Amino acid sequence: SPYFKGLFASVMRDANADCLSIADTEPDVFEQLLLWVYMGEVAEAALQAKGMLEHLIMAANRYECDGLKLLCEANLCEGLSVENVATRLVLAEQSAADQLKEACLELIKPNAAAIMGTEGWKDVMAAGMELVNEVLALVVGAATGGKVKDKGKKRTADEAGLSAQDAE
Repeated sequence: SPYFKGLFASVMRDANADCLSIADTEPDVFEQLLLWVYMGEVAEAALQAKGMLEHLIMAANRYECDGLKLLCEANLCEGLSVENVATRLVLAEQSAADQLKEACLELIKPNAAAIMGTEGWKDVMAAGMELVNEVLALVVGAATGGKVKDKGKKRTADEAGLSAQDAE
């Protein structure tokens, strides 16, 4: 992992330290992350454990283990449902998991009304208006990606396709 290579090569690190404290990752999650780093695999049972994939994708993102992140994304995409897609969309956004985010958006588009009624939709709302706007733009067929073309640019009535009478 580029993260660990940088960490262990850093001149800021105490060369005499014989341990490294990782406080932001649960031990069982970090164990799977290390298994991935050293062996290129994770325990199948760990992938099936409740909540493990969600924690593991966040750790893979944080510690720059791209292969593990892709594995987690693929597994999370397989289990998408109306009940969990909103929460997983937020997870995809937080972990920069583009493949998972795309799969979530594809499921949301035809099921938006049902999904907006789930508990998970509260997570989307709490994640911020940029994500909410992206979902709503997708549902109504507007441009997505969180970017608005010509944002802030003032246009004349002609440029906007309005007649002078409409502009008044």
